[in-house]
Amino acid sequence: MAVTNISDLVSAYLTQNQNNSMDSIALISRKLTERIQSERKDTAVDLTRPDYVRADQERGRLLAYKSKVADELSAMTKAKGAVEWALSKVNTITALAQDTLGTTDPTKRDELVQSVKDALSFINDKVKGASQKIGYQTVNLVGDARAPDFKTDNLYIHTSDKGGRMMVEGAYMGSDYYIKDTDGFNWTYNEKDNTYVQRDANSNPTGETVSATIDSFDHDTGAITIGGGSLSGTLVKGGIGVLEPEFYNDFATDADIQNAIDDMMAAANYIKSKGASIKADATIMRNTDNSIGDRLRTLNKDIDAITREELDETAAKTKAASLKASLVINNINLVAQHNTALVQNLLDMTQGLSKAPGVFGAIGY
Repeated sequence: MAVTNISDLVSAYLTQNQNNSMDSIALISRKLTERIQSERKDTAVDLTRPDYVRADQERGRLLAYKSKVADELSAMTKAKGAVEWALSKVNTITALAQDTLGTTDPTKRDELVQSVKDALSFINDKVKGASQKIGYQTVNLVGDARAPDFKTDNLYIHTSDKGGRMMVEGAYMGSDYYIKDTDGFNWTYNEKDNTYVQRDANSNPTGETVSATIDSFDHDTGAITIGGGSLSGTLVKGGIGVLEPEFYNDFATDADIQNAIDDMMAAANYIKSKGASIKADATIMRNTDNSIGDRLRTLNKDIDAITREELDETAAKTKAASLKASLVINNINLVAQHNTALVQNLLDMTQGLSKAPGVFGAIGY
């Protein structure tokens, strides 16, 4: 704009000075804001802290171990439970059989027949239910055994998170049997048809069957004849070795009951002997898992404490930075206001004094 007098010149310089001052204030504000923002924490939790890294890595390693052994632990727990149930049921029917000895009450003998049937069915269901899927195969330490060897699975288990392993040898805890005839064929019972099925050396059915009616059975030698004399051979017991009541003549005499008691007591010893290592190994594995669980809980508490500490520090720094920002902004506002007032006063002075109001103004004052 054209400057015609000294007042215009001063006004122009003051106006320019005001603009420059406001630009300076804006620049100062921006730089201060950047400085304050740099004082804030970039992350809420510092995941690179050495103690946090160590705890997190250890937690990851232990979680990987627990995940790896979860199925093994399940298989061991199921096997241990089946062993305990088998022993409990055998002890129960043994006590009942001993209590039935000498009785002349046919009802008590009938009750013993039903109790033994129920107990054997329960035990076989329990050992069969101890199967566990591990990887691509199903493992059962105490069941799913088949004639003629009644062999169960073995299992290599992890015993520590440091890589320790051991083999658990399975043992059949159910009750089963087959008949071996004089020609070397094995015959297995088919409950659906109530028959015995002939099997070849590879355990495949040959197509020959015989009625399951028992003609005679010698408890001491195992010699047996079935099907109206159609089949003779030797009964081979598997697992705990307690048979169905018909092999004890449905407990018709005390001698029959005593034969059953002998088998039941032998079964209890078998379960205790073979099941002891399974139970012990299952306990070791469970204790290891519990110990790792305790360590994980401790690590989680440590990580939570570090996280809270980091969050508290973040909150404190953020609060301090926010307070500083508030103070700086207030100061900048005051400076800006004072600067604007100073410049405005100088601008007003370049315009001279205004005329007095009323009559004095009209006459030139």
